[in-house]
This record gives sequence, structure tokens and C-alpha cells, in this order.
Amino acid sequence: MRLADLGWNDFFEEQFSRWTGSGLIPGRIAGEAGYIYEVETERGRFNAQVSGHFQYMAAGRADYPAIGDWTLLRGNDEPLIIEQVLERESVFSRLAAGRRCDEQVIASNIDIMFIVAALDGGRNFTQRGVERYIVMVRDGGAEPVIILNKCDLCSSEEREDFTALARAVAGNIPVLMASALTGEGMDKVKELLSPGITAAFTGPSGAGKSALINNLLGRETRKTGELRDDDKRGRHTTTNRELFHLEDGAMVIDTPGLRELRPYGDTESLDAAFTEIADAAAGCRFTDCSHTDEPGCSVLRLVSEGVIEFERYQNYITIKNEMTALEAMKSEKGKLERKARDKALSKLVKNYNRDHRK
Repeated sequence: MRLADLGWNDFFEEQFSRWTGSGLIPGRIAGEAGYIYEVETERGRFNAQVSGHFQYMAAGRADYPAIGDWTLLRGNDEPLIIEQVLERESVFSRLAAGRRCDEQVIASNIDIMFIVAALDGGRNFTQRGVERYIVMVRDGGAEPVIILNKCDLCSSEEREDFTALARAVAGNIPVLMASALTGEGMDKVKELLSPGITAAFTGPSGAGKSALINNLLGRETRKTGELRDDDKRGRHTTTNRELFHLEDGAMVIDTPGLRELRPYGDTESLDAAFTEIADAAAGCRFTDCSHTDEPGCSVLRLVSEGVIEFERYQNYITIKNEMTALEAMKSEKGKLERKARDKALSKLVKNYNRDHRK
């Protein structure tokens, strides 16, 4: 298989040129389970693991390979050794669980991210949830597409209602109605997939991400689960991440359902998801307006007039506050890390001087 068939392009070729003559070969992460990886190269698919030097140099979990990453490998026998992860062209990540401000990379180097919501009467479709997914996808650099799955369970009137709700928050993002069970609307999904394109599916558990991938592959490779009767919420059926090849040459990645949607990005991605609020903010009296209680705030004026939906405005403020708090945490974490490095360096110099005075 050629590298171009795996998504290799000039962005990665330029990085690889710095390693000419090193003996390293490029390979793409096609599967991961803990710290054991499957990589696809021109020679085939192999097991791989990171080198000791890689582990020593990695600043955190986000530096480790993720599904979709391009890596530089050494060796001829399994496991191949991963020496380097190339810079990511796009990334889908979130704030990791817990009190730390660590980034959890879910998948990388994605061209299209399908945001899947289920129309089965449960809580798998909410405008506020879709807005959060859009922020996360926009921040990472992939092109978002919304899929309203399980449309076979809806009447024509319900379909129109759900489509209107989705388009109200989607802006210029495509909204597709589909059913993984019956195949309805899957032709529209396939039209977006072409050779060398990498697409990924995200959304809550039970939305039907794995079923959509099975439909695209024409075979059942991903386990699907049943919904709870009380709230129509799904259980986690995808616990590992894997890259699949479609017959037309495109690639798809399944990702686990996300219980916590905590964007890791900055307010630029927020403005890209809430464009009408960003546009309104240009008319605020103060350039640093928080859009909460300042006089002359154009955003608040449009909210009071009903031009901007109040619930959407509330979600915007909530996510913005989360991002602001995250930035503060990142800054404090950076200070602590620099302080620790300076302390370690000072100790090293002190020990060196003491030893050479003897």
C-alpha cells in the first residue's frame, strides 16, 4: 500500500525530509490498546511500541501516539519501535477527566468529523450537546458534519423538527439525515468520502456510530449495543480505537462515546461555533466585553430582543467560562513545570560545583 493511500501528503512529507538518511520509516497509527499500537506502513501492518527515549522526552500523555498519527519507526521485526510522532495536521481532543489540565487526544489527522446524534426519543440529541461537539471539532481543525441517525424511527414531521433544531446550531455545517439500519441517507455520507480522506465518528454512546461504520464497510466489524429502556442511553461498546479502510479508498475511525464534553481549545474555536455571537460582539462598547453585565453589550441586546436564543447564549457563556478557567490552569501548570525544571537544574549545577571543588 502506498503512503498516499494512508493519507500521506506534503504536510507530512516536509516533516519527514528532516529525517532523510536516518533509517526511519513512516507509519500511521491504525489501532491502539494502552501503549501497544498497530501501525500501517508501505510494508504492511505491524505491532509497535514507543522507544525508551520517546518515553523520557514525552511531556505528557498527549505527546504519545494517537489513532491517526503519523510516526517514524525503526526496526524490521515486531514490535517496531516508534521514535517520533510527526506534527498533527488536525486533532480531536478534550480535557482529560480529573482535576489536572491534561489534554486527551482521541484521534488525529482527520479531514471530516461526523458528529452523530440519534433520533430515537432519548437524550442522545440535544442542541447544547451538538454545540459542544462543534466547538471541539472546530478547535482541532477538521471539517464537521452532523448526522442525525436512526431517522427510520421518526415520522416526516419529526424529521423536519429535528432538522430545524440541528440547523439552528449548525450554521454552514452540513446536516444529514440517515439510518444505519435501513441504509437511508448513507449515499449522502459516502459522497463525502474519497480516496485518501480520513473521516471519524463521534457522539454519545448509543448514537449509532459503530452501526454507521458497519454500514459503510458492508460488514459487521464493530460491536453494537442495545439502549437502556428507561432513558434510551447507550452503553460503551467501542472501548478501543481503530482505523478502517473503505473499498473506495477512504478511511474511517470509530471513537468511544464521550460522557464528558470538555473542550480543550481556546475561544477562537468557540467563536467559530457561535458565529452570530462573535459577529454581535464586534458591536460591543468595550473590546474586552464578557457579554454578561457590561453596558453597551450588543450580544445582550440581541439576546433580550430574541434574535439570539437565550439557551444558546447561556451555553456559550458556560463554555467560555470553562475555557477561561482552563487557560488559567494551563498557565499555572506551566509555571509549576518551569519551577520544577529550574529547581532540578539548580540542584544539578550545585552538585557539579561541589564535586569539582573536592
